[in-house]
Amino acid sequence: MLLIVTPTGGGKPTAPTIGTATAGNGSATVAFTASSYIGKGTITYTATSSPGGLTGTGTSPITVSGLSNGTSYTFTVVGTTNYGVSSNASAASNSVTPAVPPVVPPVVPPVTPPVVAPVVPPVVPPVVPPVVPPVVPPVVPPVTPPVTPPVVPPCGACNCGPVGRCPGSASGGCWTVGCFCSISGASCGGGYCDGPACT
Repeated sequence: MLLIVTPTGGGKPTAPTIGTATAGNGSATVAFTASSYIGKGTITYTATSSPGGLTGTGTSPITVSGLSNGTSYTFTVVGTTNYGVSSNASAASNSVTPAVPPVVPPVVPPVTPPVVAPVVPPVVPPVVPPVVPPVVPPVVPPVTPPVTPPVVPPCGACNCGPVGRCPGSASGGCWTVGCFCSISGASCGGGYCDGPACT
């Protein structure tokens, strides 16, 4: 951008007032305050490096490119009218050293692990064995065998006769009477004493 001054006559611009130089990567920017100029036409400003004599033009701040990183530089600024009249050079700027800007690693936000809900085991109800009622055996009435009357073989005739002496009898005239069935031979009576000698 060019400074347009209302023409009121010719004259030499005053020296610009140097500001602050700021280093960049292979370049620098030079700030300054423009000249006080009473005259007509426009003023173009040129910043010149020392060493190297590299220049940049424009308004404040002017960028001077092509500088060597690691080399210290100062700068002066001169204003020149469109009629070719130049001001005196400004004072030298502060010394700056261009450099490659450090590589700043990107800010990586911390990785927050996902919130994992705790694994809650399912509530397993206790296994309750089924209530088995006690087995009550059925009441079985005792089996009463039928009363079977003894089989009595037929007796036939009950024959009685002496079977031995009666106790205390010294002779054969008192004997014990025994009675027996003629068919089965079972006892059917007797057991008493009889005879002429019995008293």
